[in-house]
Amino acid sequence: MIRHGPLAIILSLVLALASGACTAQATPSLTPPVPTRPVPTRPALPRPDQFDPATVSGIRLEDVPVVPQVNPLMRDVYQAGLKRGNNPHVFAKLGDCMTENPYFLTPFAAGQYDLGTYQNLKATIEQFYGYPARGAGWQKDSFATVGLASAGGFNVAAPLDATWADPKWCRAGESPLACEYRVSRPSVAIIMFGTNDVNYTDAATYNFYLRTIISQTLDDDIVPILSTFPTRLENPQKSLLLNQIVVRVAQDYDVPLINLNRALEALPNHGVNPQDTTHLTTPSDERVDVFSPANLQTGFTVRNLVTLQALDAVLRVVR
Repeated sequence: MIRHGPLAIILSLVLALASGACTAQATPSLTPPVPTRPVPTRPALPRPDQFDPATVSGIRLEDVPVVPQVNPLMRDVYQAGLKRGNNPHVFAKLGDCMTENPYFLTPFAAGQYDLGTYQNLKATIEQFYGYPARGAGWQKDSFATVGLASAGGFNVAAPLDATWADPKWCRAGESPLACEYRVSRPSVAIIMFGTNDVNYTDAATYNFYLRTIISQTLDDDIVPILSTFPTRLENPQKSLLLNQIVVRVAQDYDVPLINLNRALEALPNHGVNPQDTTHLTTPSDERVDVFSPANLQTGFTVRNLVTLQALDAVLRVVR
């Protein structure tokens, strides 16, 4: 559970490091940005200490599509973002060690991928391939760039806490999320948290901060693509609860959702390395950018596939 207060935060960090979680976490103070366009009616943010499990208990992950059905209203968000300077050739990646990991999308930056029977995704890759994801002489594209709101050890609160901002890129007092959006000006943000939260975040806190991330992303006219996360093999019940919250948040804000958890369900160990129970598996040749039947039996390859499919689904609606 995340508790408020310096001593509790330090204790939580020590416990995370000792248990081999993907590393640090914190509870931020929040300063929402001022939106630049009329904002459609959204659910009010709940109190961070209030959550009723009954609001998500009826959600069956197996019934939620893997690839999102994108609400046409996302086109309004996307087009408003382009008018304010968001880059149609840049996406942001927000998450923990599962997102910071070099196997997540990064190999596509080399341009040596093999899409197999998924050749329709080539145009989506080319939309982002080779375009620098930041200014100031940055050369890497969105595939190769580790987001400023993505780091091993991040829980759902961390991207909203200025403590974890990179001083090389971020302004004083700026959260990693605000910094990433200012520096990269993405048109789309891929968002997945939960791997660390299973062990350290209570449901009410997780619900509150995930909603805050989505709200602030929409305030910046960036299309969020939420994702369920892989089941932690040592705690499937908590994994299910937090993933049900992910689905409910996507439904309440009507934003695209990748149901990665369902996509991994049929894989050996649900696509998770059984030795560390945290990271996704990779093929023996490590080619997570090759969509062959054999390589698609591993977690990171499947995540890359469904993420590209989600990006493709979004682009077909918003452009």
